[in-house]
Amino acid sequence: MTQKKFTESELEEQNSKIMSTFNFEKVHQHMVETNHQWYMGSSAGMKVPDIQDLRNTARSLLTRAAYSNEVINVGTGGFMVYKLPWGMSLTFQLAWS
Repeated sequence: MTQKKFTESELEEQNSKIMSTFNFEKVHQHMVETNHQWYMGSSAGMKVPDIQDLRNTARSLLTRAAYSNEVINVGTGGFMVYKLPWGMSLTFQLAWS
């Protein structure tokens, strides 16, 4: 069974849809409630990221994965992006083993 190979334009369209539908507010609420902090640089140190920081990080991961020439997963700070033969996916993971 042959999987469809997406064009860069199609992957970018998928990423835009993900960014417009993903519930960043829910992730932020969880991070505030659990004091889930990220290192925000030497001047800011450790703190809970704001929603714009979450959006910027997710977008960066989506772009990185989309322009890879292979099936890939990339992540940081709880976010995981998957580029799979059937498309792109963004998750925020609370626990894994």
